[in-house]
Amino acid sequence: MGTRFRSANTVWRSLFVLTVLIIGALANASDAKTQSLTIVSGPPPEEGHVICGAMDLKTGKLMPPCGFDKAMKTRNAVGSCPNGSFFDIGTWSCFSCPRGYNRTGFAVDTPKACSKQISAQYTGATRTGKHKACPKGSFFDGRNGGECWACPAEFGRTMSSVDSWDACGKIFEDARRAEFIDRICPEGSFPDLNGSCYTCPEGFNRTGNAVTGNQACFRNESLVSATKMASLSCPAGEHFDFIDGGTCWSCPVNSVRSVYGVKTNQACEYLTMRWEPARRTPNGLFGLPGAHEIVAEVIKDRTLIDEGITNYIAAAGLNKAKTDELKAEAWNLILTEPEESAILKAAVYMHVFNVIKRGPKTKAERDLLNYMAVYVQKSRLLVATEMQSVWQSWERGLKVVRPGMSDGLNPNDIGVRPPQMEDQVGDIMLLAPGAAIVVAYAGIGGATLVSTSVAKAVGAVGKAIFPYLKQGLKETARITVTTTSIGTTSMAFMAPTMIILTASSIVASIGTDIALDQIKQSSIITDALANSQKPVNLSRLLLTDNGRTEVLTNWGLMTQEPIKPNTRTWAQLMPSDKAQSGVTFEDGKVVVGNFDIDTAIDGGQTKTDTITLTQIESISIDASAGRSAKWDLVPGEATDVAIGTDGTTYVIGMTKAGGGYEIFKRAKTAKRWTKMSGAATRLAVSDNEAWVVNETGQIFSQSGSKWRRIPGPAAQDIGASAKGVWIIGVDGSIHFRDGNRWQNVAGSAKRIDIDQNGRPWVVNDKGDIYVHDNNRKWEKLPGTAVDIAVDIPGAAIIVGTNGKTYLFNGKKRDWDMIAQDTESNAVGAGGGQVWRLTKNNQIYQME
Repeated sequence: MGTRFRSANTVWRSLFVLTVLIIGALANASDAKTQSLTIVSGPPPEEGHVICGAMDLKTGKLMPPCGFDKAMKTRNAVGSCPNGSFFDIGTWSCFSCPRGYNRTGFAVDTPKACSKQISAQYTGATRTGKHKACPKGSFFDGRNGGECWACPAEFGRTMSSVDSWDACGKIFEDARRAEFIDRICPEGSFPDLNGSCYTCPEGFNRTGNAVTGNQACFRNESLVSATKMASLSCPAGEHFDFIDGGTCWSCPVNSVRSVYGVKTNQACEYLTMRWEPARRTPNGLFGLPGAHEIVAEVIKDRTLIDEGITNYIAAAGLNKAKTDELKAEAWNLILTEPEESAILKAAVYMHVFNVIKRGPKTKAERDLLNYMAVYVQKSRLLVATEMQSVWQSWERGLKVVRPGMSDGLNPNDIGVRPPQMEDQVGDIMLLAPGAAIVVAYAGIGGATLVSTSVAKAVGAVGKAIFPYLKQGLKETARITVTTTSIGTTSMAFMAPTMIILTASSIVASIGTDIALDQIKQSSIITDALANSQKPVNLSRLLLTDNGRTEVLTNWGLMTQEPIKPNTRTWAQLMPSDKAQSGVTFEDGKVVVGNFDIDTAIDGGQTKTDTITLTQIESISIDASAGRSAKWDLVPGEATDVAIGTDGTTYVIGMTKAGGGYEIFKRAKTAKRWTKMSGAATRLAVSDNEAWVVNETGQIFSQSGSKWRRIPGPAAQDIGASAKGVWIIGVDGSIHFRDGNRWQNVAGSAKRIDIDQNGRPWVVNDKGDIYVHDNNRKWEKLPGTAVDIAVDIPGAAIIVGTNGKTYLFNGKKRDWDMIAQDTESNAVGAGGGQVWRLTKNNQIYQME
């Protein structure tokens, strides 16, 4: 047929396998401990079979050629790049480098995309510890700073790179892959002959000088990221055509773009063969051993769930106007139908990921990890077996077409292209839409859970998922999809990014790649079959990019069925009469839990003796009682200050405006203040969302660049953290926000702030300081104050009535002075930072 253009799915898979999932975890388990499987639910999968273009292995019949199909128009193409930007063919987007920087040879979406020459700089390296020795039977390779690999028994090392398909050889045998064993130094560091591991600062490279000297690392250029200016033409994986003024098209799965017109019935040509792969029977979260106990722990802790919701909102680029509604909907589904919640399944995976890294501590954790390791191995075995069947079907069909062909296929016969395994058997690991959303949520959490490239890919899915959340999270998880016409379904926004992600990660991880050479492809299948027989070491898998993705995508498949929890077990673990909001106190530390707002609470005038604060954690600050920390004067004037978890600082300025005074913010790395719209008298930050109170007591929350009015009691002060928003009424009453309502808490105060566990700390009109404890009482602390701010639990900072600034010391149950200046009158804390204001409105930040 002449030159052909690859199809959307083929290109995506090829790029994904070559650039994201580079066969680094094909054999990550050679010395893993044998792990047992206690449950494997569901019947065995139906065997795969050829559809066309090869021989049916059951009947011995040669199936007809696969033929042609139509292409589908997906969208109109976009125009040209803006002035001053450059086109990147890999992403089909326009980027620009900062002034004075030039484009490098690094990928455009990396921090090294742009560079400029700078004066030569030398610095020392930092020792991180001793490096490991390669285990017996393995060999050292300098790749990635030093790795250990092993060849199959009786195979020796060849001249090819250690990660290539032919890294190991044996006389009269086809070449084989080497197996990755371990790194000798932590990721990002390098070994030295002295037996230790070292790192150079960001942007510096190792020199030939002594690693212990002050010239061990060197740089003479500054490397920075490029800025994406616009998307151009068609997304990666789709076909651009000049017809109709520039349009984008896609071909069906397993087909390529032909030389015929894009609007003809022959626009797409199927590959040499089509294979209907076997299907793996999926599990459900509550069908996994140990899952009930682990899920209950994740729900009670809340941290990972709230973090997942926050990460999703950030990835989707949403303003915070709908944050409360989204969180309420997500939590309602978790508490009523946990088996339906994609957010819960992603949060549980984050917990499981951490368990794999640190090792299991409970029976439930051991049971789940044992099951998961065998599940991953069974996935590998199924894929490898299907690969072998595809190869045999193609090989036998070829012999029928070419009767004179010998048993040993001629590798130089370029007229016969072997089947590409990731195209033929990839759908074995195809995730259902609900499971794809689970993978997306976890991937949005960052590159620690998946490969860096996958994290970037799924981050883009956030905006696409959001419209479906308006239908309800439960309905989103139930969206259906077909494998034959993915582009026409309601889940088209997930393809190819999430759907093909799963298949490619598994296939790549056990040993396939894009190959045109028949011997090479056959050797790859031999490796895949051998590796799939070995027990899986999950902790080793997490050492590699595609290994992390393989574990996550198997988790998506394991948990995608909505199996309900066992009624009796779940009732014991999660009693229905225990609320999942508010705060509690446990073992001396406050946690989120059962908070009864209707219980009478001491008004703050009587000290209770039911609890101590000696076990509260204190932030580490270079100061002790009677000695000040160091403070930097920051330009500007302000009357109130608050800091978000991302380090952005907000202040109320001195210029009068309607409703109060002007509001300013300053990013953690910024050097100047940015004026915001609106006016206020007091402010707080809930995670990264600003809340303010104006001079008439009205309450507003940040909604993008605007403010959203929040109905409620007239307020004189407001406190917030990621775990909640509280206000002090103009009459001194105390209220916390419960959904869209304000609930009153007995007691009276003048100033308030909330720590990261949702616990309120207050100062009343007499200057007395209180914190809310587990017994629904206000625990009185020593000292008197005019203002209070809290970051992490125990990191409470006050401005005393003497104008000095103090940090709470949980061990002493008293306050350590951190600023001797007697002119302070306001303080803010958050994101690990402490800021204070003086009576003449000067602004200081603690170093």
